[in-house]
Amino acid sequence: CGNACRKAVTDCQKTAPITRESLTDWRVATLARERDGQNAIVADEEALLESRRSLLADDANCSDVWVFGYGSLICNPVIAFEKQLMARAYGYHRRFCLWTQIGRGSPDCPGLVLSLDRGGSCAGVAFKLSAERAIAELDLLWRREMLTLSYQPRWITLHTVEGTKRAVAFVADRQHPAYAPPMPFDYLVTVIASAVGFNGFCRDYLFDTLGGMRNCGIRDRSMEKLARAVVERLASAE
Repeated sequence: CGNACRKAVTDCQKTAPITRESLTDWRVATLARERDGQNAIVADEEALLESRRSLLADDANCSDVWVFGYGSLICNPVIAFEKQLMARAYGYHRRFCLWTQIGRGSPDCPGLVLSLDRGGSCAGVAFKLSAERAIAELDLLWRREMLTLSYQPRWITLHTVEGTKRAVAFVADRQHPAYAPPMPFDYLVTVIASAVGFNGFCRDYLFDTLGGMRNCGIRDRSMEKLARAVVERLASAE
């Protein structure tokens, strides 16, 4: 990204780490609107509620609601939950396939974040929400994951030691402009090593997610290879 990414670092001196407080306060949405004005690509509360309600109504039975964490939710779930299990989803794999101009990137130097793309399987963590707090926690989660409406929320089947679980997951929407098809590995390394947004550096998103996965005993060799290459790229730039 060169000069564009150096400018992005300056523009994103105001950061908003992902916490319950920053999500409740709409901190990132506010920063994006301050920076981008009428061009800000952030959803309002009404749009987020409509999206969540299309998957789970306000009056739905929430006695068995699970959420699938396959990326940063593993290391920083933020949502309150009453139980977690190791889980695997079939038919999807974890990939950096979603461009971001807000959380981990900027309009001048977009970053990439993880999503579930078609094919293969993905190991992650299933979080069970309490029946009493499920709707409130999902609304908080929507502010985190669906701020630009780039994901496609779905119910998917997870396989756990306690049997199958029906869980909410955020899947790549291949029709959305933010969807990133597979790209050359060297370019992927460049993007992740360089981009920064209001939630922080793209590379930290990679490193923190990988650390959380390791703590849970989850191996992802493609992620590990990517992290090693990013570290080498950063070292060569010093």
